[in-house]
Amino acid sequence: MDSPSDLDVEEASRAIMVRLSEAWERGDGVASLSSVDAQYVSAPGERVDGRKSIAQSHQRVFDTLFKNSRLGHQYPLSIRGIAPDVVLIEATGSVLFPGAMGRNIAPHRVRTLVLVRQGDLWRIVSFQNTPTGRFRKINFLWRYFVSRIAASRAPAPEVRKHTSKLNPQAR
Repeated sequence: MDSPSDLDVEEASRAIMVRLSEAWERGDGVASLSSVDAQYVSAPGERVDGRKSIAQSHQRVFDTLFKNSRLGHQYPLSIRGIAPDVVLIEATGSVLFPGAMGRNIAPHRVRTLVLVRQGDLWRIVSFQNTPTGRFRKINFLWRYFVSRIAASRAPAPEVRKHTSKLNPQAR
């Protein structure tokens, strides 16, 4: 098989980033886009190996701190083919709590992904999520508490249930 063109690699990489945001909103996180043997390093530095373990790790945060959150995705990213069918993506990003607008939140993490083409699909084989910025912990907690205060004052929204194809009991 010929190696993909630069355009194919860029399109596939950008598509993965869009699908990552969509998966987050469904409650799948990184797992549904990962290879079976993927490695994930979370923002606090926890290393998680394997798609099933990644799904379980994300479900814990979707059930608690990141319930009803979304990913900001209007930030620049760098895409670099490092070998045939292997891509490195470096992207800034943010987690948006309910009510937050992405354009108002500066990126506060660097995400580094390694993608590998497996047949017709591109899969994440490695994902590192590193918090960045000055006063990042204080800013994160502030945004979280402000979102919770705003949510307590607003009419109750329709509850979005996170479901995962990998974890059907998580509803």
